[in-house]
Amino acid sequence: MSSLQTEQSDTTFIMKYNTFYQYRLATMTATEPRSRKKVAIVTGASSGMGEALTRDLVSRGWWVAMADIQEKKTLSVDMGPRARFFHTDVSSYDSQAATFQAVFNQRGRIDALCANAGICDKSSLYIFDHRQSTAIPPAPDTSCTDVDWKGVVYGTQLAIHFMRQNKPRPGGVIVATASVAAMHPHPAYCEYNGAKAAVVNFVRGMAPVLRAKEGIRINAVMPGIVDTAIVPPEIAAAAGRENITPISTITRAYNQLLENEKASGVILEGSVDKIIRVPDPPLLNGSRTKRAVTVYDPLFKYLHGEESRLQDAVKGEDLKWEPRAVSKPKRSRSRIWRALRSGCKS
Repeated sequence: MSSLQTEQSDTTFIMKYNTFYQYRLATMTATEPRSRKKVAIVTGASSGMGEALTRDLVSRGWWVAMADIQEKKTLSVDMGPRARFFHTDVSSYDSQAATFQAVFNQRGRIDALCANAGICDKSSLYIFDHRQSTAIPPAPDTSCTDVDWKGVVYGTQLAIHFMRQNKPRPGGVIVATASVAAMHPHPAYCEYNGAKAAVVNFVRGMAPVLRAKEGIRINAVMPGIVDTAIVPPEIAAAAGRENITPISTITRAYNQLLENEKASGVILEGSVDKIIRVPDPPLLNGSRTKRAVTVYDPLFKYLHGEESRLQDAVKGEDLKWEPRAVSKPKRSRSRIWRALRSGCKS
């Protein structure tokens, strides 16, 4: 064999080897055996409650994916091999999806999502500085909604997708960080109030179906004033140290919801040294109020493709209905519209 042929043969071998090596790098984390250690994704993990929660979970034997937009890779290094940093913008579905996929590829499962990332209002909806102008004010900065509310929605859908793939038993747990402002709004943070209130009702609404159909529990923690970077020190000082909730109270609340297999749709308030279960809102008109929000299974199936499996759901025939953008339907006396009026009208 000539030296040229030998060189070409070596080059071909190297190219094939490199191709195979790259393939193995891409697939080994998805196909080879992983640790049976529980895996959690914690958003907003680079500081405050997220950092404390990460440290607590690692100390309890969890493997934690630290998902945050703040680059603090050294923090995960400090925590050892049980934590790894993933740059994540929770307001972006694609960014969260990339993190979930990477974690699942590496660990083979996702057991918990701690949807903790949060910020406060970035602009004033009161627009006091616009009082003297007749021009249309600029659009508000709704980053708070994108992070605090949409980030939870995005994370929940992705958690459902990957928790379905857990083996040998699908399922998992989601815990979202809401706020006491969800129930008792703070006039200084109006958008924040709305976003956190949305999280609470989102959790309550999702919980029954996720538990019944997916084996997934979803709950929320409502912290009071916690001494973290999101709270200006002047506010913490004005509130008084006796009214500040230590981060340890929040991690205890999280652990209760992560570990209690019966906790589903549970909202816990963390206030100073107390963890208090938040009761469901009263049905102000009794059975009439309850009936207005009872699942009508034909409509649930129409919207979501399957029945709800809820024990108190109202049964009926499948809908063959297309909603019309008119005030009065042409066939208002049809079976479908009668069912919708009696079963779904709020």
